[in-house]
Amino acid sequence: MSVSGVGVGFRPELSAGLLRAPESVDFLEVVAESLYSRGDWLREAMALRAVWPVIPHGVKLSLASAEGVDLERARKLGELARQLRAPMVSEHVALTRAGGREIGHLTAVPFTREAVTVVARNVAATRRLLPDVPFLLENIAWTLRWPGDAMGEGDFHHEVVRATGCGLLLDVANVYANARNSGVAPRALLESFPLDAVAMVHVAGGVLEDGFFFDTHAHAVSSEVMDLVALVLERCGDVPIVLERDGRFPPFEETARELAALRALSGAATVRERVVESQRSDSIDNPLPDGRGSLGAQQVALAEALVGGGAPPFDPVGVTRTRAVLDEKRIDDALPMLPRLSRHRDEIEAMVRPHVHHWPRPDVLVGPADALRIADLALGQARLAVDARWDRLLLRARFVERGAGVQPRVGPFVGRERLEGRTVWAFKGPGASAPVRIGMMGGGTT
Repeated sequence: MSVSGVGVGFRPELSAGLLRAPESVDFLEVVAESLYSRGDWLREAMALRAVWPVIPHGVKLSLASAEGVDLERARKLGELARQLRAPMVSEHVALTRAGGREIGHLTAVPFTREAVTVVARNVAATRRLLPDVPFLLENIAWTLRWPGDAMGEGDFHHEVVRATGCGLLLDVANVYANARNSGVAPRALLESFPLDAVAMVHVAGGVLEDGFFFDTHAHAVSSEVMDLVALVLERCGDVPIVLERDGRFPPFEETARELAALRALSGAATVRERVVESQRSDSIDNPLPDGRGSLGAQQVALAEALVGGGAPPFDPVGVTRTRAVLDEKRIDDALPMLPRLSRHRDEIEAMVRPHVHHWPRPDVLVGPADALRIADLALGQARLAVDARWDRLLLRARFVERGAGVQPRVGPFVGRERLEGRTVWAFKGPGASAPVRIGMMGGGTT
């Protein structure tokens, strides 16, 4: 099975609109890690597979880690791809983990041959655990730069494609953001990438804040980015396009208009033959620098600076900027697990920002752990307290607090709260993926 046309990064907020207008997209992309701990989201993804092809998109494999890729995470990604019968799988050329610390978001890598070798070996290890489908690698938007880049950004991705044999998932919005922040022309940076290797395109919105352009996935796609998409399609032909939107969702009609604009660009593209990627690179047996080498040591120092309070090993302005982005990312990841409190997003963000950087970051299930902390904070606000108690009851039904983190609740749960003049009960049967049902005194269950 192959994909073509226009897809969207699936989020629960888009469900109703997509089901009302299934013809608006040709396929869906899902964040793989969001499905590992949420049985209800996995069930929804499996149901959506009956309507559209579904592509898993990884965000936490850390393919640029000098210490190597986490094979258990790679195994999970492969298992999910098989469950979804996915036509392809994708991940980022990025650092998300070093020295045992989870950074929590996609972090930049140096544009060096040592980094290319690390990525190539990690990709090779990952592909052994994936189904025999294309594995696409995505360029990221950086918020800090490493010292001593040996090549340009486009040249670096040429080398990654050559060393891995993988197709490129070209995020055009990330190219635009990096060009703006580097002071170069976006078209010139785009044309430096290996456009002949592009197998898919990502598109998203961003915003300029304090002189820096951030790829937010929470704003409309600009006309400048749309122009770059048109250029890519002119060069590459009819590659599939994914619209990404992760927050501040507008009415679905606005999203549908962006999808229609991308479909018009796609429809005008020339149909071209594309070379099927090799499933084994000539470079995978090159020696891999171990985690104790210069790159590994710098990655550990950077992770410590970003999430452990250590001194920046380089680019202190970029480290400070990245810390703020990571804090916002934690809030963004937690809010979908707080359906009632998320209706007060601006108020919640203002309340949480002074605290989130000081919260311990567990190795797994960071979103649920932070969601519980946000609900606890909101309990102290009279206007938010009822919604906080609702959301906290549902979280307690699904997760058990363990130290600074949480674990999925494997056993059954029965809990209650007195809310809005009614006794509200939450029930969950045995098994981590068992659904949670709500009952109210005098009413039914949902």
